[in-house]
Amino acid sequence: MKRIIPSLLTVITGSLLSTAVFAASLNGSQWQTIDDKTGEKKAIVQLNENAGQVTGKIIKVADKKEAKANCEKCTGSLKNKPIEGLQILTGMKADGENQWSNGKLVDPETGKIYSGKMTLSDNGQSLKLRGYVGSPVFGRSQTWQRIK
Repeated sequence: MKRIIPSLLTVITGSLLSTAVFAASLNGSQWQTIDDKTGEKKAIVQLNENAGQVTGKIIKVADKKEAKANCEKCTGSLKNKPIEGLQILTGMKADGENQWSNGKLVDPETGKIYSGKMTLSDNGQSLKLRGYVGSPVFGRSQTWQRIK
């Protein structure tokens, strides 16, 4: 019995640590975006971490017509770029445990660029993004679901 308890504790501790590491890692993770107004699945975004910053690009669009579309309303270097492959999230920097801020979010439907922040859920399966102008009070939020 004495040997079973330490082994069980080791397994439980290892499971908890691996869950915590999984939850905090965004590099290479894929997320299902959900429209905050309609509740519809819109796209799959892949997040990457590099040099302390998180970026994200659309890798698949749910609507086949939109998948072949270009970002006509975008400005600058994103103008007329294909929606699939479009870098929509840049410059998110870690700001505490499972939180990132000071990034930029692009809405491909309007071409508008918003300041952004995001928070990963405790279990690492959902990501709440907040896009805003000026202050986070003046914005909207979406919750993305991790694709396993």
